[in-house]
Amino acid sequence: MAYYETPYPIQQRRKRVYAAALGAIGVALPAAALYVYGLPDEVLLWAAFAIAFFVLEFYAVEVNDLMMTSPGIAVLVAAGVALGPEEAIGGLLAMSLIGFLQPRDFADRRLFQPLANLGIGTLNAATAALTLFLLLPTDVSAASLLHVVAAGAIAAATADFVSTALTRLVVRQVFGSKLAGPWSNLGQILIGFVGLGAMGGFLGYAYVQYSIDNGTFNAMLLLVIATLLISHLFFASLGRLRVARESMLATLVKTLEAKDLYTRGHTERVAIFAVQLAQELKLSGDMQERIRHSALIHDLGKLAVPRELLKKRGRLTADETSAMRGHVHHIDDLLNDVEWLHPLVEIASDHHAHYDGGGYHGSHSDHGQTPAIESRVLAIADAFDAMTSNRPYRMALTQEEAFRELRNGSGTQFDPELVEAFILMVKRRGLTYGALVRMTDEEARQLAEERGWVFRD
Repeated sequence: MAYYETPYPIQQRRKRVYAAALGAIGVALPAAALYVYGLPDEVLLWAAFAIAFFVLEFYAVEVNDLMMTSPGIAVLVAAGVALGPEEAIGGLLAMSLIGFLQPRDFADRRLFQPLANLGIGTLNAATAALTLFLLLPTDVSAASLLHVVAAGAIAAATADFVSTALTRLVVRQVFGSKLAGPWSNLGQILIGFVGLGAMGGFLGYAYVQYSIDNGTFNAMLLLVIATLLISHLFFASLGRLRVARESMLATLVKTLEAKDLYTRGHTERVAIFAVQLAQELKLSGDMQERIRHSALIHDLGKLAVPRELLKKRGRLTADETSAMRGHVHHIDDLLNDVEWLHPLVEIASDHHAHYDGGGYHGSHSDHGQTPAIESRVLAIADAFDAMTSNRPYRMALTQEEAFRELRNGSGTQFDPELVEAFILMVKRRGLTYGALVRMTDEEARQLAEERGWVFRD
C-alpha cells in the first residue's frame, strides 16, 4: 500500500529495468550452477522437494504490504541437508526456477512481479545453499543433530535477510515509496524463519539418518514433505489475521462515516498524513503500523456522541463542547474488550492531549503528562486535515495558514520538532492541501451562508 508514488512514466521505466536485471539474474545463476554442479544424483528425491517448494511458493501469503512470503525456506534447508551441501548448490538454485509464480501473476497478467521474484528468489536460494555448504560437512550423517539444526537456522535467517533487503530496495527504487521499509512485525517473521530453518534442518537430518538403513524413498520422506506442507499454516494464519484486522478497522470507519457525514474521508487522510510523518521521522515499522491503525479509530468515540450534536451548525455550548471532547473516552468504552486494540486505543485517546501536558487526555494518561510520540504524530495529522478541510461550521484554511497555526501551537499544543518535520515533508512532496485562495472572513461567511453553513469558533 503506497501512499505516494514515483511519476508513472518513470515508474514504468524502472519496472522494465529491474524486471530485466532481476530476470537475467534469476536465469543466469541457476544456469551457471547447473553447468558447474548439475542436478543432484538423486533426481527423484530432488523432484519431491521441488514439488513441495513450488506449491508453497505458489500459495505464498501477504504478511505485510507488498511483502509475500511462505515457508519455502524450510524446504530449501531440508533439501539441502537431505541431498548433501555440495549437490544442493545446483539443486536449490534449480528449485528457484519454479518457485517464482503466484496466482495473481496470471489473473492480472503481471510481468514485473514474477521476474522480480525470480531474481530475488534465486539470490535467496543461493544464500541458503552457500550457507549450508560452508557450515555443514560433505557427509551430513557424520554431523550432530544440533550442528545441522543450527546450520539450518542460520541459513534461513541469512536468506531471509537477503530477500527482505532486496525486496525493500526494489520497491523503493521502482515505486518511490518508503512504506515498504521498515515493515511491521519483522521480528516475529524473522523468528518464524529461524524456526522454519531449524525445522528444515531437523527434518533433513532425520531423513538422512533414516535413509541409511531404509533407502532413498521411505516413510520418513513422506513425513518430511507432509510436515513442510503443513508448515504453510503458520504464514497462512498471519495473512488471515492481517486481513481480518484490516477488515475490522475498515468496518469501524464505515460505521462512523454512516453516522457523521463530515468525517467521510477524514480518517483515511489523517492516516495518510500520520504515516507520512512517521516515515519522515524514520520510526520503526511497528510504530508506523500502530500510528496508521490508531488514526483509523481516533474518532470512533463519536459513535457515542448524539447525532444532532455532530451535525449542529451553530456554536457549541460549554456542555456540548464537553460532550464532544468526551469522545476520546468513549473509545475505551467501545473497544476495550478487543485485546489487540488496546495499544491503539491508548494512542487514539490521547490525540487531543497537548505536548505540554495540557489539552484533554484519554483514560490512559494524566493531565500534565506529555503524550507518547505516536499520539503527538496523530495530533498534528488530525489538526492539519481539520484545518485544510471544509467543515459545516467553517471554511478550509489555505495550506500556509494551516502551517502557521501549527507553528503557533508549537511547544504548547504540538511537538515543535514534529511540526517542522511535518511541514518539511508536505513541502517536499509538492502537494497542496486546503483552500487555494484565502478569503476574508466576510467572504467566507457569505459563501458559508449560501451553502447553509455557519461558523463555529
